[in-house]
Amino acid sequence: MTCPLCDSERARASWLGSVFYRGKEFPYVQCLACNSLYCNPMPDKETLAQMYGPEYYDGSYDTDLSAEGTKDPLEVVKWLKKSGGGTFIDYGCGTGALLTEAVKLNWEAIGVEFDEEVAKTVEAHTGAKVVNSSIELGGEPSADILHLGDVIEHLTETNQQMPEILRLIKPGGLLLAQGPLEANTNLFAFVLRVARSLKRSRRTEMAPYHVMLATAEGQRKLFERLGLKELEFTIHEVAWPAPSRLSRSELRRPRLTGLFVLRRLSQMSSAFRPSRWGNRYFYVGRRDSQAARQQ
Repeated sequence: MTCPLCDSERARASWLGSVFYRGKEFPYVQCLACNSLYCNPMPDKETLAQMYGPEYYDGSYDTDLSAEGTKDPLEVVKWLKKSGGGTFIDYGCGTGALLTEAVKLNWEAIGVEFDEEVAKTVEAHTGAKVVNSSIELGGEPSADILHLGDVIEHLTETNQQMPEILRLIKPGGLLLAQGPLEANTNLFAFVLRVARSLKRSRRTEMAPYHVMLATAEGQRKLFERLGLKELEFTIHEVAWPAPSRLSRSELRRPRLTGLFVLRRLSQMSSAFRPSRWGNRYFYVGRRDSQAARQQ
């Protein structure tokens, strides 16, 4: 298969190796064009259904958008406020915090969530329309703004799925996207990569939730080849998967303390290359009329 991000056919075995889930092996390869990693082969539909059931969510409904985490909901809210109103689709809406905020700002808010039961629960909690497939939206352009928050790295068929998602955006409408850059340059990732290479023989048992570990270059190439006009692309570095703070009792745990210190050092070093180093991105792109006709 080609790279899901830049579509290059050139790849090699990666430093990550394989992960194992329910008796199946999922090897990760490295794209030689954009240096992103991706799962090859991808998980099949049966495996995806096992991975993304209701147990994937913790059942909590935190509506505090200022709480520290990986996603940056306040950036999305900023664009909602300055865009004036219309239809907002949160594709991969999670527990629906952004849907609630969009309704407060007088947007027509619609959520899309993979699992049917999760979609029903979020709809009941938020009062916004939530579906478990874009097909239920009719496939017609309806969104003035569509948000993909930590979604793309889960998609197993980007060349088919991303055009289908973008077709929900009106010509001239905006895509807001954010997610991890797990193969991007930063000190923390470099140290973890070295540690991983020293433990090559250890079998990793985990679900391949992130089927892509992107670099900034790979992520931007995906948006570019989809015909979007870039308005904003920023990179920053968050604590995850290290703890963002430590309690007094956690200070006695060497591994947690080491990860915390390493991330702090990594964030300080990334500050010297803010346009290149980091582990997350925020993107804004416009779907122009010509690209809309081609899709």
